[in-house]
Amino acid sequence: MMCCLVICSVTIGAISIISVGTILSDNSETIMQLQSSTSSQKIDKLFMSIEQSINTCYDFSVEKLSDISVFVKNTDQLNSFNDSIGSLLKNVVSNTDCAISGYIRYNPDILKDDIGIFYVKDTDTGKISEFPLTDIKAYDKNDKEHVGWYYTPIENKKPTWMPPYINKNIGDIYMTSYIIPIFDKSNNPVAIIGMDIDMGQIISMVDEIRLYDTGYAFLCNENGDILYHKMYPDGVTIKELKDNEYFVDLSKESDKIGDIITIKNYTGEQRKLCSQSLSNGMVLIITVPENEINAAQNQLILYYLLAMIVILVFAAVVTFIFTSVIVKPIKYLTEVSKKIAAGELDVEIECNTKDEIGILAARYSDTVKMLKKYIDKINKQAYTDAATDVGNKAAYQNEVQRIEKMRNYSDGDYAVFVMDINYLKMYNDKYGHEFGDMLISDASSLIKHTFEEYNIYRIGGDEFAVIIYHPEDGLCERLAKEFKSDQELFNRNAKHYELGVHIAVGYAVNSSADSYYIDVFNRADKQMYLDKQEIKKTTHTTDYVDNR
Repeated sequence: MMCCLVICSVTIGAISIISVGTILSDNSETIMQLQSSTSSQKIDKLFMSIEQSINTCYDFSVEKLSDISVFVKNTDQLNSFNDSIGSLLKNVVSNTDCAISGYIRYNPDILKDDIGIFYVKDTDTGKISEFPLTDIKAYDKNDKEHVGWYYTPIENKKPTWMPPYINKNIGDIYMTSYIIPIFDKSNNPVAIIGMDIDMGQIISMVDEIRLYDTGYAFLCNENGDILYHKMYPDGVTIKELKDNEYFVDLSKESDKIGDIITIKNYTGEQRKLCSQSLSNGMVLIITVPENEINAAQNQLILYYLLAMIVILVFAAVVTFIFTSVIVKPIKYLTEVSKKIAAGELDVEIECNTKDEIGILAARYSDTVKMLKKYIDKINKQAYTDAATDVGNKAAYQNEVQRIEKMRNYSDGDYAVFVMDINYLKMYNDKYGHEFGDMLISDASSLIKHTFEEYNIYRIGGDEFAVIIYHPEDGLCERLAKEFKSDQELFNRNAKHYELGVHIAVGYAVNSSADSYYIDVFNRADKQMYLDKQEIKKTTHTTDYVDNR
């Protein structure tokens, strides 16, 4: 039972752990992908609101700016337009989260004077104020920190999200910008309209992303350059991190957006990574230690081991009870069966339960009792003289053999009485064998009356023997006298025996001089013959009544 329970528990547990481990692994990847998707959507929602705001400003201005020559000729009309678009930009910057500034700048090659709108929001108070325009011509077009916001979207000829950069024009703020270039009907650049976004607030949103206990997020661009990470400096590429063994990519899968990859960092910790593209071209990456992902599986294994220990303890108790209730009685019956098979029929079968084992034990006990009864009956028939109801010659020989096997008897350990009925032949010849049988029966009754506590045997037609173990001093002599007295008393009343009933008796007690039982018997037999001769000398005829 214990082996079966262990095998079943281990098998079921292994299958459960493998199955649940697969499910938990799939679930953990799904959770990471879901968290990555949800977080990216939250950040994208901000970017999309910014795009929508600037697109509204673009739609408002593009029709009028498609023919810039009108504004070149009429400065008042340009100023009126700037007031209108400026009011719209101010409202947009005021109501857009993370917005730092909003602006519209014209191509300096078309409008020689620095003309445009530049509103900046105070990040502490939220107040919107007009800020001096940056002199575009004063900087090289490759100067990303001063005029990259102007030249990059014109070169791209489409709405552009600027990679995060330090803006030197308004206090070295780390930002990103969304800018839409405006072209005339001849596809010449006329102006740009855009909004600057505080990267510090984007980073705060990234820092708020948590998964499991210590999972966090960081930002990369589409080329793999790290834009923000808690541990690594900005601008470090993932390739550089791999080359410097900051981590080893353990995943055999492709590093596509949305894939789950496995890495090992320089501390030896294995981590899972999941990435999602943002609408502004950045990539949000969530990373979680693998041991936290596997914590549920490890807890399951712990619970399984505890459950298996409890089950095994419970099984041990049940097995012990089962052994006591079922197996122990069966073993007991097995031992009893061995004793019965060896001839011990006096065993007691003790099983008082009311189940099948108890019923079997009860039937078994009844069978043994009946068997003993039959065997006792057969033994009595085999070893009892039918005429006198004392032991027969076979029983006598068995007893003699038992004495012979025990040669270490001490002096006085047993005594032998030998007896012989006188005048049996005369009674048989004169009155018939039935009369002789009656004489034998009466003689045996006299013997049993005196020697009823001891082993009495009929060893011949008119011969008897009595074996007494450990006789006390004087016991044999006292029994012999008592036996003679019983005969005298019987003969006073038994008038139908012409010569009376006379039984010659002799006895001997074993001693160290006796080598065998026959030595003791011969001495008793010799004494019996002396008594027989004495009886013949003293016997006289009684008043016999022939009532046949």
